[in-house]
Amino acid sequence: MASIIRSVATVKREYRSTIRRGDAPQLVIAAATRLFATKGYLATSIEDIAAEAGVARPTVFSAVGPKPVILRAVVDQAIAGDDAAVPVAERAWWREAVDEPDAATAIRRLARTMTGIGQGIAPIARALETAATMDADSAEVWARYQTQRRTGLREFVEALGAKHATRWDVDTLTDTLWMLQPSAYLRLVIDGGWSPERYEVWLADVLTRVFLE
Repeated sequence: MASIIRSVATVKREYRSTIRRGDAPQLVIAAATRLFATKGYLATSIEDIAAEAGVARPTVFSAVGPKPVILRAVVDQAIAGDDAAVPVAERAWWREAVDEPDAATAIRRLARTMTGIGQGIAPIARALETAATMDADSAEVWARYQTQRRTGLREFVEALGAKHATRWDVDTLTDTLWMLQPSAYLRLVIDGGWSPERYEVWLADVLTRVFLE
């Protein structure tokens, strides 16, 4: 789980004419993540990304691709925490929450997972949602992100209901989780100054009270 908790704030790199083989994709994605979070997707150019990453402009295209492809990669890595070709649904930290036999423990593990994902996705979620209202590529990425979230959250809710009586039906509980994340993380941690640890404890308590009979 520690792999999905990472900061997007690093020192801006100076341009280098040569980089180690294989480094360029991560340099580009890390740079784009910082810029999308602070400057916004629409206001960020390929030139900006290249300068921030410390690579030549053509390298951005050859290493990752045009801006829409970069955006998809940024969102995917923000959620998963790395570039491994392993779906979130198959990640150990997600399976631990879904497959945990004790309902209360499963909720605490979900809260930990949602907090970790929040740390990755929250800095760019706001920028992505704003861009989605004005840009077709951003709208496609935003819609895909929403669909993926609902699918994953529903899996957890269905698994929870199979092991313990819940206060609400599957659709309502899925929508509750979907509503909370990443909005609550944005409001409480990013805007409100809560620590991620405080947020995790609060979220586990809220979900336990709302979900379980």
